[in-house]
Formats: sequence, structure tokens, C-alpha cells
Amino acid sequence: MTKRMLVRKMSRLAGLALALTAGLACAGCGLPFEAATPAGFVELEDQDERGYEWRATSADGLVLAVRAKDHEPKGELTFWAKVVENHMRQSGGYALLSKSNVKTTQGVEGTMLRFGHDQGATPHLYWVTVLVTESHIYLLEAGGTKELVEGKAKDIEAWVMAFRAD
Repeated sequence: MTKRMLVRKMSRLAGLALALTAGLACAGCGLPFEAATPAGFVELEDQDERGYEWRATSADGLVLAVRAKDHEPKGELTFWAKVVENHMRQSGGYALLSKSNVKTTQGVEGTMLRFGHDQGATPHLYWVTVLVTESHIYLLEAGGTKELVEGKAKDIEAWVMAFRAD
């Protein structure tokens, strides 16, 4: 493979990563999932303009969100999790703190990536769970200050486990 071909392939992969993390939704269709709004959170309206299909926040500022993308081109969970990890580390400046396998109560397998970064002197955590079905790639996101995320870790994990994909 020539250097030029490699650059083209890497550019396409970077474009896929950007599209995935930008949350390009399936145009013209209803939500291909069910995400329950946890107690203590309020669902936010009109989030599609911001690249989200669903988003909720707590009074303290902890945010939960879902992005969905058509599963094209087809790839395995490990591929898509690595795309998200690379994008977050290289383009977002986030440090990967941990990675673990998860399985929703519906039986959909996923990868939970836990990232950290500092905003000024305040540490923040950003968790992204990547779920892949035959038709969609889902990013379930949770973010806020380290104190908020760690204090609500069990609630975030329960929200991820209860997620119902297409």
C-alpha cells in the first residue's frame, strides 16, 4: 500500500470517528432506543441540534446523553470502541482511565471507556459506553465533575444497563 493510499484510508477513518462522535442520527426516523430518565434528572428537549438523540441533566450538572448512528460501514464492537478511544485521546485531549466490558439487561454487549481531563483546577470525568447492534452504533455518555460522576457511579452504571437498543 502506498503512502498516499494509507493517508486516504486514515482520512476516511478519521471522518468515521468524527461522524460517530458527532452523533449523526438516522434522519427521518424515530428513536431506535429507549433511555429511561433516572430519578433526580430532567430530560432536555431539542437536543438533536447539538448532535444528541436524548439528553438529561441533574440539578448539580451531571449530564447523561445518547447518540445513535446507523451501523455503516459494518464493524465489530472492538473496532468502534477503538475509534472512539482514539478520537477522544487524540482530538479531545482526554486521558483513558479504564476500559471494561459491559452487557445490558437486554443482552447487548458493549465497552465502557472512562476518561478524565481537567478544566482549570477542576477534574472532570467523561464515560462513554459503546454499544453495537446490527443496525446502530450507540454512544451512552455521562459527564461532569469528578466528584459528581464518582458520587453517581452506581446510578450511571444502572442507567447504562437498563438501556434498550433497537
